[in-house]
Amino acid sequence: MAFKLKSYILSSTATKKGIDNTPGVDVESDSKLTSEYIIGNLEKLHNKCIAPIMSHFNNLPGSSGNSIGVTSVYRSKALNAAVNGVENSQHIQGMACDLIYTEGSTSEIYNWAIANLPTFNQIIWEFPEKGDFNSGNLNSSWIHIAYNEDDNKKTKSLASDREDLHEYFRTQNTERRGQYTHGLENEADQTIV
Repeated sequence: MAFKLKSYILSSTATKKGIDNTPGVDVESDSKLTSEYIIGNLEKLHNKCIAPIMSHFNNLPGSSGNSIGVTSVYRSKALNAAVNGVENSQHIQGMACDLIYTEGSTSEIYNWAIANLPTFNQIIWEFPEKGDFNSGNLNSSWIHIAYNEDDNKKTKSLASDREDLHEYFRTQNTERRGQYTHGLENEADQTIV
């Protein structure tokens, strides 16, 4: 799967709200955010995380060949604010991607990625209680995965509004911050949702 910049900067929210989502648009407020820096990060994210996930899931027996949906990758600061992203979001640097699985559960992406991707910065199983994506559930669970060439610590996390899910994953090594539990040791388990 070839890297296509357009697919990683396209945003219906940016289009609807007239927000410029061109890499480099925020360089005046942060000199690091040049188009070259962001596009370089997007290419690395694509090659190290997105392409391997898509290749695996889109080539499974019975797959439609289009089972992984990319819902958000690069966000300018204005777009990130418009979608209520955190101020220090890795999306702003082109280091993060949100994915859905149209033919299964996001727990399957999470588990495959932690077992098979040699490097990533962070993976978050986001709001599994929202259920799987389908035509009747467009506000479903998703996977957030990030790649940072200088800091690929392979942090595994859960985001959820359900306390019982945080308790299920809690160990002495996890850290809870609001809706997030970081440092998960177990695989994602869809049956507990």
